Amino acid sequence: MQKPYKVYLAIQARKVGDTICLNKRYPNCSLGYVILSYKLSPKIAIVLCLGAILGDTLFVFTGVPIAESGPYSLFAYVAVGILVALIATQLSELGSIMPHEKGGAYSYVSRSFGSELGFITGLLLYLGYCAMIAAVAFGFGGYLISILGIGGPTAQIAIAATIILIISAINMRGIKNTAELTKILLAIALLTAIAFVVFALLNAHGWISIHTVLNIHSNFDLGPFSQAATAIVFAYAGFQIITTLTDNIKGGGRKVAYTMIISILIGMIAYITVTIALIILMPNNATTITAQPLVEALRFANAPPALLILIGVGALFSISASMIALVFIASRLIYQIGNDGLLPKETRLYDKRRSVARNGILITTAISILLLFSGGLYTILSISNFGIIFSWMMACFALINLHRRKMLGEYIAPYYPYITIISIAACAVFLFGLPVSSLALGTIVILVLLVVYHTIVEIKYRDVHRVRLFD
Repeated sequence: MQKPYKVYLAIQARKVGDTICLNKRYPNCSLGYVILSYKLSPKIAIVLCLGAILGDTLFVFTGVPIAESGPYSLFAYVAVGILVALIATQLSELGSIMPHEKGGAYSYVSRSFGSELGFITGLLLYLGYCAMIAAVAFGFGGYLISILGIGGPTAQIAIAATIILIISAINMRGIKNTAELTKILLAIALLTAIAFVVFALLNAHGWISIHTVLNIHSNFDLGPFSQAATAIVFAYAGFQIITTLTDNIKGGGRKVAYTMIISILIGMIAYITVTIALIILMPNNATTITAQPLVEALRFANAPPALLILIGVGALFSISASMIALVFIASRLIYQIGNDGLLPKETRLYDKRRSVARNGILITTAISILLLFSGGLYTILSISNFGIIFSWMMACFALINLHRRKMLGEYIAPYYPYITIISIAACAVFLFGLPVSSLALGTIVILVLLVVYHTIVEIKYRDVHRVRLFD
């Protein structure tokens, strides 16, 4: 009998579960194997990426930059969007060098600089993802409370924990099912956003009114603008879901770059449009940091109750799409860290047929629920931003190191090394632009991870590893 063997790119899978027969004489025989990898088209990859980018911020955090910097938040969306697009090209090249890695920036740093820096970067990024999930779930609870007319922080946390559990169960069904569901949810989210913008424009009383409301000639303050820009980093952070799927996307690294940049541009347009609508409906001085900014703006404008319910329900679908993507990327990240031997073996359970890190999903669920009790929305946002920006900066350093070692992929980031250096500098600016509490918390986490890493190394290997940095 002919021995079955694994075939990856040589045979194009129609769907997960197809069986390929290896016996040419008897094509209907049962000899063969089940295809283990489901391939995503670039269009479906864009849907997943947009679900991660738009779902959380478009309906939950668009009020934060306005509260910080007013109409100048529009320029902040453009500035951060350009930076993220530059970083996307760097991550795309790294993904083409290591297409089978599922840890994104963590994997790139770990393969370039070793396990110690990879351990720190990976867990910081993972904590950032879990904080994003908690923050988005918080927003889901806020919108549902506004629809049902109930109140209280306890109810909001209970609803947030429940939706995290539901989304985790959906992710257990596999990448194909989650991608199809995300496509439906994203379509509903975009239609909801369009309805919100149309209402705002109809109540603007002409473009003169819009220009007056935007008040773009008001005094510019660099401090609030930088805080708004730092908060907006959260808006685009979900694009990294594609870095964990390079080997699942048809076309490899070049298509990954295309997918991320197109998604970022669409996201930028959506954020700017919704932000303009928010400012039209609610003056800058009336905007506060809230988990349901669109509903608050509609109430301020005395919108019909039916529209409030419509926008609230649409927001729930949008947030769900984002959470599906975020749980997916976080679970694959912790699986990769565990598979590299930097976390206990319990993190390594992976369903190859469905492309699902099962225990990674369970661990992510538990940590995200715990983070619901870490403080308010702004605190959770700050926790997330530190890990995400730090991982971007380290990934850019990793690319420089890999170029130095002549390790190149099929896709080369344009204008290397200039864009890479600009990306590192911009990440440093954003990192130190975070609130002092975020910097302090991030520093403490790094120190704790260093101690934990070296303690485990010393216990396991006993001999302390010593090197000479200089001769």
